[in-house]
Amino acid sequence: MSVPTLQIYSAIGFDPNSGTGLSAAEFGLRLAEAEASGEKRVAVRINSGGGSWQEGQSMYDMLKASALKVDTYCVGLVGSAATLPFMAGNKRLIAKHGKLMIHDCASMVAGQVADLENGITQQKAINHSMAQLYASASGQTVEKCAEMMRVTTYMDADTAVALGFATGFMPETTTAQAPPADLPTASLHSYYASILSATDMKNLLIPIFAAAGMSTVTANTSDADVATAVQAAFTERDKFKKDVADAEAKVKAAEATAKAATDELATATAKLKEQEDAATAAAAADTTAKVNALVDGAIAAGKITASQKDNYVVLATANLASTTAVLAAIPARKSLTDNIISANAEGVMPLTAAGAMLEVQAKLAGQ
Repeated sequence: MSVPTLQIYSAIGFDPNSGTGLSAAEFGLRLAEAEASGEKRVAVRINSGGGSWQEGQSMYDMLKASALKVDTYCVGLVGSAATLPFMAGNKRLIAKHGKLMIHDCASMVAGQVADLENGITQQKAINHSMAQLYASASGQTVEKCAEMMRVTTYMDADTAVALGFATGFMPETTTAQAPPADLPTASLHSYYASILSATDMKNLLIPIFAAAGMSTVTANTSDADVATAVQAAFTERDKFKKDVADAEAKVKAAEATAKAATDELATATAKLKEQEDAATAAAAADTTAKVNALVDGAIAAGKITASQKDNYVVLATANLASTTAVLAAIPARKSLTDNIISANAEGVMPLTAAGAMLEVQAKLAGQ
């Protein structure tokens, strides 16, 4: 719920001839509705040139007697009798462009001299009563207020505040009011409180708290409880920001750890590949050495010829064990001298020059 607002945007007192104006009776009905709403404050916005002193005085008395805290606002010109309900406000705020006007009352008197004299007496009493009212609210003397009324005084916003007829200025609503750049964060609440009334502050906070799922601030919440709720909200916000910062720090730390692990894995993988490549190269070199030794040995043994080397190298490279077995099965070719020496060792023939020649001839004839 929002603070009830009563508007006086017409003459003070209803004129049946023109059908315009706001009577004290109608104003009283609207005030009664505001009192029945359960709210603790009421805002009265006024833009009126005045009207009936009696009606304005009645509105003043109603507002002063109300259990509600009354805030009045001069949103344009508040003049003559309209200043009476305006002066009833606990807070009397005036727009920067606003004007207040006070003057002596005017009345129509007709009749005999006694009637005219009585009218003058009554008029002076009314003027004095109004001067007392202005003095009580503003802090000025009755005499000064009476003089201001006598000469008809228009006050701009600055003058009205300086003389105490208004207690402050209405906040500007057309542009954002940013706090000074050097204002400490802790002073922000005080800064905004200085340009917004407690009622305005509460009205701003209610939808914000509701949108956040917090129902701790309502139109009936006291100013002290509003301040407590705001402080709690700021505390919760600061905690949330810290939690987010901590979470972000943990994520960054985890990312750094993961990157270090990834780099370490990449280094280990590269080193392993290097070792595997070295082992593969060593194994290939060892195989090549074994193949060459096997084939060269077979050639030396006369099992194969040198022209067959490449073929046997290919076979041995493809399957060393199988090629080794094949070459082992091939008998070694002996030289003629070896055959002669072998035969002599076996006692086939005496080892003589003639016999050797015959063996050579026989071998040559057999080839």
